[in-house]
Amino acid sequence: MESWSKSYHAHHSPMGAHSSFTIGMLGAEGGMALEKGSPASSAVFIGYRTENGIMHSFPFSKDMENEAERFSSTDGADNPSKIIFDESNINRTYNWATDCFLSQNISCKIYTPFFSIPDPKNSSTSDLKFASCPSTIIEIELHNDSKENWEMFFGHYSSTPWTPLKGENGLKGAVTRESMGFASNDLEVEEFIDFGVDQALERSHTTPNFLLAPVAGLSCHVPAGSSKKIEIVLGYFLSREVTFNYPAKYWYTRYFSSIKEVFLYTFENKNIYKEVAVKRDEELKNSKLTDAQKFILAHATRSYFGSTQWLDNGDPIWVVNEGEYLMINTLDLTVDMLFFELKFNPWTVKNVLEQFVTRYSYIDQVFAPNAPNELFDGGISFAHDMGVANTFSPEGYSCYECSGLDRKCFSYMTCEQLTNWILIAGVYWHHTSDNEFLLKHKSIFQQCLSSLLNRDNPDIRKRNGLMGFDSSRTKGGGEITTYDSLDHSLGQARNNVYLAGKCWAAYLALEVILGKLGDTQNSIKAREGAELCAETLTKSFNDELGFIPAVLEEGNTSAIIPAVEALIYPYKMGLENYVSVDGPFGDYIKMLRKHLDYVLKKGVCLYDNGGWKLSSSADNSWMSKICLNQYVVRHILGISYGGENEADLAHVEWEVEGSKFSACSDQFSSGKPIGSLYYPRIVTSILWLDE
Repeated sequence: MESWSKSYHAHHSPMGAHSSFTIGMLGAEGGMALEKGSPASSAVFIGYRTENGIMHSFPFSKDMENEAERFSSTDGADNPSKIIFDESNINRTYNWATDCFLSQNISCKIYTPFFSIPDPKNSSTSDLKFASCPSTIIEIELHNDSKENWEMFFGHYSSTPWTPLKGENGLKGAVTRESMGFASNDLEVEEFIDFGVDQALERSHTTPNFLLAPVAGLSCHVPAGSSKKIEIVLGYFLSREVTFNYPAKYWYTRYFSSIKEVFLYTFENKNIYKEVAVKRDEELKNSKLTDAQKFILAHATRSYFGSTQWLDNGDPIWVVNEGEYLMINTLDLTVDMLFFELKFNPWTVKNVLEQFVTRYSYIDQVFAPNAPNELFDGGISFAHDMGVANTFSPEGYSCYECSGLDRKCFSYMTCEQLTNWILIAGVYWHHTSDNEFLLKHKSIFQQCLSSLLNRDNPDIRKRNGLMGFDSSRTKGGGEITTYDSLDHSLGQARNNVYLAGKCWAAYLALEVILGKLGDTQNSIKAREGAELCAETLTKSFNDELGFIPAVLEEGNTSAIIPAVEALIYPYKMGLENYVSVDGPFGDYIKMLRKHLDYVLKKGVCLYDNGGWKLSSSADNSWMSKICLNQYVVRHILGISYGGENEADLAHVEWEVEGSKFSACSDQFSSGKPIGSLYYPRIVTSILWLDE
């Protein structure tokens, strides 16, 4: 059973609407928000009022937790007028697609079903409408076991004015600026808008037209000795174009013309949505994962969908925003989220790959670090991302990468993004057998091989399989990797063993793909590149240190876990023999196993509490990469070091204690979140279901 805190925020989001009902941290602000990279600056009120005026409520509002022990009374008696449930008397059941809070006769259950998003190119209108509906369902149930009448309520604060629904089409509730709101179709509920829930319920009449006030809600009388359940739909709707420099609307605008239509459709299909959510819960419950692993996967899934946008510019555009940073389709996130997306909706992977080919590819030159003014042919690569905060970057450029930086955050990731596109394409093709995709992009794959070779060394005689030349786009600077906020052990691209592993895997992917395309000559070149890379890495093992240094230059002595990370890609392309000690790269695999024997120790790449420290020289560890590397260590390499359960519990603590306000986050320093908050990338944990 779960033994950790119940007080942590979680996303509760429909698929592809970039919206979230963020709730769960006690005494914190939260609630509904659209296109926001953090919890809403709002408040949610759920509870009941007894006949004698005592308010009982969940602490889903800032500072309310601190008020739990504060009572007031107008008659001098000891009876409180307000009781706020605290963590000790709240039970929380956190599953893959439901989240339920229970305390003192009242429960609140939130349904966030997710399922395979149908491919718009070959799916029915009804299926696409069902999948794109931007809504979330809440059930609030009150058991009145007293001898007096109670009144149940739901309320939500907004900084913009509420408009009541007034029973039109059988709906009661409120919306703000027609873009966000809530509704019930229960005939017994009443609407209110007031300065607070207590003020609203104390009045002798309802106040749905009091637009000056910031809190809108619903209330319902529950007679003595009875129970009552109300269903509330949270809805989101933006009818206009929402992007800039590349206009697009939300896909759901094809089927819905207003937020009220969203409410009505959700109520019509509520039972199906809830059944989907319950089945998803059962799937995770019946898995062989530990409770800690189940939590991390559920938490990550919610955070992923909270960052997604399913857009429409005549064709579908799939977007995953980079959490708090709001960067559009960051390619080094796509390569990690690949496994989750292939499990549920492979078309989104292809969609992103082709967006990068058509709009965010470029051709550069390369240079040696000791001769930045002498340029050689580079080749094709891909931008780090497509823009930020709904604003698409100019074609061929990311919003992130800057020239003139030497191995620092915001420099170019040209080589890594090249490997990322290749690896995504390779795993996608293996999973889908989409030969049409390969044929369409044959020239791109050929260009990728040439580019990868040139980044090793333009002189074929001097190649060693690793990246040795930097992109001309850096203008004399040095490239970095996705580990941009770490030290050179993982952040530097040139001669980095983490990136070298991805180069090795990319060569193997190109070997298979180009062979499938009938380009035997280039297929052989790709295989030779992989062999050279593996040979260099194997020989670079330092017997004196006991591991392979993270960077093969400048006397680096850092130890890193992600030296093994790239094994995931040939494995997921069905090339199990290539990651086996008995296969053609057996010496390389044996070296990596020996490397892990040293680094998977406390004081090296493990914290004292068992949590994983990706680099021995950098106190900055990323949950998404930990999950991926855990899978490689356990499942592909078959290594058990004895601290697996301890590690998982430590990582849960990072999320529920360290990142309790920011929902699922990625970057931690000694268990404290330091960046990448509200993040989608942690769905690498989906790999665990294969174990």
